[in-house]
Amino acid sequence: MKFNPLYSWYQIQDFFTFEWENGLFLYGLILPFLFYFIKYLRQRGNQPRLELSLSVPLKQKRITLLLSYVPMVIQMLCIASVIIVAAGPYRVIKHQKKQVEGIDIALALDISSSMQTRDINPSRLETAKTMGTAFIRQRSHDPISLIAFAGAPYLASPITTDTAFLLHQLQQFTTNQIPEEGTALGDALGMCINQIRDSKNPKKISILISDGNNTAGNLDPVTSAELAKNFNIKVYTIAVGSLQPSTDPVDESTLREIASLTKGKFFRATNGQTLQQIFQEIDKMEASVVKTVTWEEHLSLTYLFAEIALILFFVGLWVRISWIGNSLED
Repeated sequence: MKFNPLYSWYQIQDFFTFEWENGLFLYGLILPFLFYFIKYLRQRGNQPRLELSLSVPLKQKRITLLLSYVPMVIQMLCIASVIIVAAGPYRVIKHQKKQVEGIDIALALDISSSMQTRDINPSRLETAKTMGTAFIRQRSHDPISLIAFAGAPYLASPITTDTAFLLHQLQQFTTNQIPEEGTALGDALGMCINQIRDSKNPKKISILISDGNNTAGNLDPVTSAELAKNFNIKVYTIAVGSLQPSTDPVDESTLREIASLTKGKFFRATNGQTLQQIFQEIDKMEASVVKTVTWEEHLSLTYLFAEIALILFFVGLWVRISWIGNSLED
């Protein structure tokens, strides 16, 4: 690993960016310097002088002169550390987190044989799958449940935020996946309700995509809509199919009634572009709220300088009572 001096400097600079609980104590840092300066002046003024005439000048070793200041430096640093402890140093660590207030969504797609009709290119089902894929990708923060239905509903995915799994399951939808023929709108909506009704999230919606009236199942669509209303689930219904005459005409009546009862909205998708616009409109009406939460953590560094002061105290004490202190005094 290469040494980066610039990075090291930033680390040092970052380490000393402190905040202080009692910043006024920092003015006391001048006291040890002032004390030892006055002590130095007094010792110098009171020092007796003896003039000697020597043939060879007596020179004091420079290293001995420097070492004589060691006890004083240790004491000054120890006192400075105690003052810093009194000032209460701490570092402010800022944290930031994004919180998404998502919406619980149950997406049900009709895969009955009539969805193979090609009045929308390439077909009603393939168009719905393509637009559903885009919608799921846009709602990556929202828990989504995926349901396929024909004459009976099929739970393709329980409620999850696993976008990859949802997309995989959606791509597996085919018209021969469910053996029961027909369109069980009531049962499909009932399964949607079961997936999201117990959620603590107050925002819950269901999206029901089909091309026809209720022709199968045990649960009446109106009853399912009333249940959705009681659980505060808004249902958006989308009728998929061209406005042109077809062997499998689109029946809007039941889908309109479901949306009306649940205070949702009915849409008619006549081609891939309008279906895309419908999903975009639902995405705007039921947008997730992204909040940025910022908080600060105060990391106290008092203990660090207290340890430094204690170490310096014992080092200074050891220097004074050891042979090093005696030799420096001599």
